[in-house]
Amino acid sequence: MKRVCTVCHRLSADGNLWCQEPDCPAGHLPIVFDYGEWLGDIQVLRLLRILRNAAIYEAERDGQKVLLKVAHDGYQDQLRLEARTLAELTADRQHPSLPVLLPAYRQAEIVHRPYGKTVFQGETKYYLVFEHIEGEFMRDMLLKNPQPWYLHAAWLAIMLADVVAFLHIKARRLHLNLHPEAIYIRYDKAGVPRPVLLDLGLLSAVNEEVRETWMEKYAVPAYTPPELIARDASPSQASDVYSLGLLLYEMLAGRPAFEFAQRRDADVRAAVVKGVPQPLERTDLAKDIHEIVQQAIHRQPAYRQQDVRVFAKMLRTKFGEVPPEKTRNLNRHLAALVVGGAFMVTLWIMLAALLG
Repeated sequence: MKRVCTVCHRLSADGNLWCQEPDCPAGHLPIVFDYGEWLGDIQVLRLLRILRNAAIYEAERDGQKVLLKVAHDGYQDQLRLEARTLAELTADRQHPSLPVLLPAYRQAEIVHRPYGKTVFQGETKYYLVFEHIEGEFMRDMLLKNPQPWYLHAAWLAIMLADVVAFLHIKARRLHLNLHPEAIYIRYDKAGVPRPVLLDLGLLSAVNEEVRETWMEKYAVPAYTPPELIARDASPSQASDVYSLGLLLYEMLAGRPAFEFAQRRDADVRAAVVKGVPQPLERTDLAKDIHEIVQQAIHRQPAYRQQDVRVFAKMLRTKFGEVPPEKTRNLNRHLAALVVGGAFMVTLWIMLAALLG
């Protein structure tokens, strides 16, 4: 067990961590778990990501790998809301860009136990259990390849827009905190990257006071819509369009719209409020594609695409539909096994006759 700063990600074994930055959460450092530690009946294998509201681990339960999301102190209510929302959204059908929620406890049902809680060294920890996914976080993908193939970038933006629209329509909630740290990327058999939202954001149906508190402590400033920082407009679907536009901008430009490395949150927020990222420099893309991105990240919400579905439709017009995911043809596979088995039986009979 260690303590971690959710701003700079420094780890401390004894919790003695402090800096001079006003954003430093020293004194309220959350726990992160080490390899081999247990949370109830779940054993931690490795830490995958530290978010401002939770930590995500690769873990094991009953010999099966799972993903484990543990809320930091102060974000338990948000995790519980996320668990209930996921349970409701996946009751009818599973969206491919949402994680598969598993029961928090063995031999329990999701409807009764969408999240778990246990006491670890005197602290009550709340957690979610997801089906294991092989992949990497979008931030790691962009560190390795800051400027992915433009079709992959567009398809990722389209798929993310689709799952955010799913949240808007089915859950009637906004996300308001889309960023590469919380988006997991898996790759299908054709090598197409496909996103999975491991964090549902603010799920903004909370009151204004709670939302403003979360904006200060939880939202990642470089990806926060400017109207929420300046508080000069209410959040809307256009706020999520803005974050989607920033992600597409970053993948096409090869850099974030607003630099945040080694910068204080307050300075990043000030830059976002000014809203003047450098223009895209992609001579290989049509001018109207530049215009779609610039419209999505406009400082004023009224000038953006007003719905994430409109944003996705504009991208589909220019980049085409996302290729359907290829799945293994089980019937053909089984038929091949049957034919192969029959051949082996015939061969053995012939050999037995010759030797007999």
